[in-house]
Amino acid sequence: MPAASSSRRKRVALSSDIEDGPTQKSTREDVEEEDDEQPRRVVKKEKKVVKGKGRAAEAYHNEEEEDDDDDKIDVDSFADQPLDKSHTISMNGFASDWGTMIKTVQRTNNMVADVAVALADNVEGDVGQKGLLELERFLKELVDIESEMHINYEAIQNLVQQVTIGTEIDNIVEQYQDNVRKNKESYTSKTTRQKYAKNETYKNFKQSVYEIEHPGEAMPPITEFMPKEYGDDSDDDDDLEMGAVTQDYKCPLTLRPLENPVTSEICGHSFSQDAIREMFAGFRGSKKCPASGCTREFRLVDCKPNKELVKKLRLHARRLKKKEQEQDAEEVIE
Repeated sequence: MPAASSSRRKRVALSSDIEDGPTQKSTREDVEEEDDEQPRRVVKKEKKVVKGKGRAAEAYHNEEEEDDDDDKIDVDSFADQPLDKSHTISMNGFASDWGTMIKTVQRTNNMVADVAVALADNVEGDVGQKGLLELERFLKELVDIESEMHINYEAIQNLVQQVTIGTEIDNIVEQYQDNVRKNKESYTSKTTRQKYAKNETYKNFKQSVYEIEHPGEAMPPITEFMPKEYGDDSDDDDDLEMGAVTQDYKCPLTLRPLENPVTSEICGHSFSQDAIREMFAGFRGSKKCPASGCTREFRLVDCKPNKELVKKLRLHARRLKKKEQEQDAEEVIE
């Protein structure tokens, strides 16, 4: 009996091994299949994660856009804030910016005038005349730009004056734009004489060119270079009609060519700097102008350096030298 039991146990164990064999193999195959499928499941998870991030980023972006919409200010719903004395510094700063631009245009005007003088002095015939006409047209455009800048500058200064005396201005934009518009319309309606005949740069331009083209001759009234237009009948200013003007390059005190010229802001006559200082030596009051026929009085502080006249003196000296050389050449030929 014991032997039989032992043999039976062996058969049962063998049977179990036979049954377990395929099962274990199947289990290993299942594990391998799971290993093969695992990367695919991971990939899917990664895709889901990435997609989830995209949705999150998109949602965040939409939230930002909504926040931006909330932060936007409806400018039309806010009226202009009133100006008071605390704003004068800022307003003066704006006016100063316009003043800086005006000076820049003025420097450009002077350069154009210098180019015209050099052209008239060195280029003759139709080519020279065509170039001078083009420069004159360009100079007039610059004068118009300068005038428009002055209009903006003065509009701001007008607001500053109102605020300084205690006036509260609620409609600053409207006042500024209305002031600029009215003055621009007024300037545009002016005639050619009214726009340019009193402009110092333009007058110096015409004077310098005329002296080169007509040496030794007095320039006629500047209005004669501009055709009369409707509205010029009201021009009764003496400085517009005064003619027969010629530049005198001699000092009324020394009767010699001007040196370091200064010009009186009262009467417009020029003197050598050392000569006029000697005339006022030890005297601080006003004295009668030493120029022949002038009855005006001025002080020494009224005499300012004249850079424009310095340039004219140099050109005048160069022209005299050129004329002497031409005369010498003619004598040699004879």
